[in-house]
Amino acid sequence: MITFQRTLILAGLTVLSFAATPSVKADPLWFSNVVSLQNDGTRVDLFSNPGVTILATPRLNFLVDITGLLPPNGNNVLVLTYTEAGSAPVVTTYSIPLFGTVNPPFTLLFYFTSPGATPAGTHATLTVDLLGSSPDFVIPGGPNAGQLVDSYTYSFSVAPVPEPATLMLLGTGLVILASGSRSRRLKKKI
Repeated sequence: MITFQRTLILAGLTVLSFAATPSVKADPLWFSNVVSLQNDGTRVDLFSNPGVTILATPRLNFLVDITGLLPPNGNNVLVLTYTEAGSAPVVTTYSIPLFGTVNPPFTLLFYFTSPGATPAGTHATLTVDLLGSSPDFVIPGGPNAGQLVDSYTYSFSVAPVPEPATLMLLGTGLVILASGSRSRRLKKKI
């Protein structure tokens, strides 16, 4: 009789422990750490540096981290929209899992070609969105830190990288101007 009571109590506790255990829910897909890769190897965090000027060659290289779990038998789509002032938006999509087999977490390298960067800087935006996952981004800082959103738009400027020949001509011109003004100063002293 005591053994039966112990068994009944243990069975009841086991059922209660399963009932009290929270259900496990798969994390949705998230994107984060969107950075621009400059030619000199510098990484520019687009969230932490709004309005930064990115140098285009005219190619603009970016990285984005994708984490989380895919829903069972599910596919998501990463949509990247690049817009430069005075030009039509350019949209690129990637299916997740990448190449049909690469599941998150991963870092994706992608690029856009700047259609019209000017030396003064041309305003541009990059919108990142994971279709099929809601929300897909946590705002990491600022007044809205921690807010969950379904996409995010980064703002920056784009300027062309000066060609090496242009830089050499500019440098040579500056040396000639500096030497010319020095020789004039020396002539005035004589």
